[in-house]
Amino acid sequence: MNNYSLICKLILFLLLNVIIINPFRFSVNAFVCEITLVDGSPYQILTTHCQANGQDLGNGTMDPYTTFSYVTPVVDGQRSVITCDMALGNLHGNFQVFDSDVDGGRCRVRALDWRVDENGLFALIDNAFVQRYRWP
Repeated sequence: MNNYSLICKLILFLLLNVIIINPFRFSVNAFVCEITLVDGSPYQILTTHCQANGQDLGNGTMDPYTTFSYVTPVVDGQRSVITCDMALGNLHGNFQVFDSDVDGGRCRVRALDWRVDENGLFALIDNAFVQRYRWP
């Protein structure tokens, strides 16, 4: 085998590696997660400020029985956490409303719905609101 033939085979091998093998190795699956907060208090305004992995998602202000949504991308294989500072009247707290390790499967199917009232935060799980947090 001469050098030219060896070089051609090497180039062919490298091209096939780049074209066929590497795209699968570096493909990324991502989805958008929507977090919906409902002010379940009949009398008080809910204010929120949320962050996804330290990135600011903005502020929300909800009158009683209204909703506000945060949307953030989630990449498979990378942990994503969304936390929110919330205030309802004199009640204040910081809550984790999304963890891709725990909630990723639910968020793929539909938005993650939370109801917030004077008793705490309730997550919608299997069509029922379940209390996940009390106010600190």
